[in-house]
Amino acid sequence: MGDLIFIGSVFCALISAYLLFFKKNIIHLFSDTILAFLFLAYSYCTISFLLVSSGWFIYFPNLYRTSAPINYLIPPLAYLYVKSVLTNKNKWNLVDTFHLAPFLFITINYIPLYSADIGHKKEVVKLVIENFNNNYDTQDGFFSEIIQFLRPIQSIVYIILQWKLIFSFKKKQNLGYFKEHTDLVLRWLKKFTSAITFTILTFLIFVVGVIYTLYTKQKMSDIVFYASIPVSLSLFYLTSYIILNPNVFLGLPYIDYNKNNQKIDILDKLKYEEEIAKIESYLTNNKAYLKQGFSINEFSLALDLPAKLVSFLINNHFDKNFNDFVNTHRIAHVTDCIKAGDLNQFTMYALATQAGFSNKTSFVDAFKKVHNCTPSQFISNTVSQ
Repeated sequence: MGDLIFIGSVFCALISAYLLFFKKNIIHLFSDTILAFLFLAYSYCTISFLLVSSGWFIYFPNLYRTSAPINYLIPPLAYLYVKSVLTNKNKWNLVDTFHLAPFLFITINYIPLYSADIGHKKEVVKLVIENFNNNYDTQDGFFSEIIQFLRPIQSIVYIILQWKLIFSFKKKQNLGYFKEHTDLVLRWLKKFTSAITFTILTFLIFVVGVIYTLYTKQKMSDIVFYASIPVSLSLFYLTSYIILNPNVFLGLPYIDYNKNNQKIDILDKLKYEEEIAKIESYLTNNKAYLKQGFSINEFSLALDLPAKLVSFLINNHFDKNFNDFVNTHRIAHVTDCIKAGDLNQFTMYALATQAGFSNKTSFVDAFKKVHNCTPSQFISNTVSQ
């Protein structure tokens, strides 16, 4: 049962990472990239644990200790994710590199093990599988394995900074017109940080258990297993949440974080309405949605607005994602053609193609979503009237 929890959490994490990296029709923000790397780091560390607990690590000795430095990426990545969302940050800065220092330090520490021959690695792995205490008793790097106890200190520091970011933002914000969307994102960040906090508290209990078992010379296999379950459950919860709530991908595009006076400014309602009018005017006058494969990147270039801002405006004002928004206009075009009698000259599929649909299935699905009936049923109702 425990292994199923681990496998399920890894599966959801990998799906979420894929969505954050490659999914079409969502806006890929800098914060999403950080979150994707965080999920990959969690997944890799969970897989490493499974390899140890199952004894399969004996077949992959070259991977031993490779998750050790990656563990030191998780706290800073979680912190940088929250920071990038709340400050609308869109690129990696040189100062961010300092957060990677523990990861680099631990990587360098284990160079002796990484560069050892495979025979030696197999012997080390075998000892750890037989008794997990050897993970701490045997020195594999330049320094004693006591350096592993730097992780709880790092985790505590970063989770404090993470919560401080959220509370500081709430104190400074004056959301007004965009309160609903911002509250949605803030709820997600609180859930995210709460889940990370939960895993850290569990980890601290685990550390106390490790110290106790090392002192009493008892085996710690059960402690490792039960301490890892909350991590997997938290990972499963987080990844499931963002799959079910894709709007959190949009971030806070209307936030402008002024570093000079440390205030958070929100674009006013007038500016918002001007940009909504710009979207509606462009679609009405240019009918760009009739082009097959019309993308939000093309749309944003034509409007001279950032793609993530266009996506936010469509979601917030029209309560639709970009695909549904464009398809609504395409369906309106098709229904106008039907009412104008164009079916006397063209087939339904020809009208759908002219409207920008690339295949019959996407057209029928979009039509049902707009009119709650199939195109054939719509035609019958129209004729009977």
